[in-house]
Amino acid sequence: MKKLITLWAAALVVLAPLCAKSANDARKQAKAAERTLKKDGFKPYELGAVTTNLEKYFQKVDAGCTPILGTSGPCITENLAKMTALANAANEYAIMQGGDVRGRLISEGANLSGQQMDNLIASFERLIEKNIRGELVPCASFYKERGGMYQVRVYCIVDEDAAARARRHAMETALEEQALAEEYGSLVSDWISEGFDKASVRSE
Repeated sequence: MKKLITLWAAALVVLAPLCAKSANDARKQAKAAERTLKKDGFKPYELGAVTTNLEKYFQKVDAGCTPILGTSGPCITENLAKMTALANAANEYAIMQGGDVRGRLISEGANLSGQQMDNLIASFERLIEKNIRGELVPCASFYKERGGMYQVRVYCIVDEDAAARARRHAMETALEEQALAEEYGSLVSDWISEGFDKASVRSE
């Protein structure tokens, strides 16, 4: 029992500086983001200190969640601006993931024509955008009103396990849509599973 307590105490000694560094980094990022938002004329939706809300966001990012910033152009209502920002966040995530898939397929030497590759990526991006919308978690939201028009910025995160499941479903469906499942399903499944397993380990 004493040995276990000693090991636990030693672990805390090692982890404490790391946790403190992570907290300090998140605080610095939060303060920098707050300065930018104020400079650009944005005000917070949420109650409480802006730095605190942003710091929680950056802490979750440091813990392994995927950050996505959703923005909107000028809209006639606040609600429309916020909906547009969230839709744009999902679209940005889909484009980012589509680029990753394209790069991985090329590096794996997938024997696809340019048109096949484009069609597959387009299907994947459409499906992942739809699937990921339900997984977006807004952490901090900001708005700006000028001349009766509203702009919104939403700091979102996506849990990596949920994102991995969404990617898998989107890719499997895209392969079926493009009649490529039989030829490339195993290859793609292997590296999607690899990514999912890494996400699961990271979240434990």
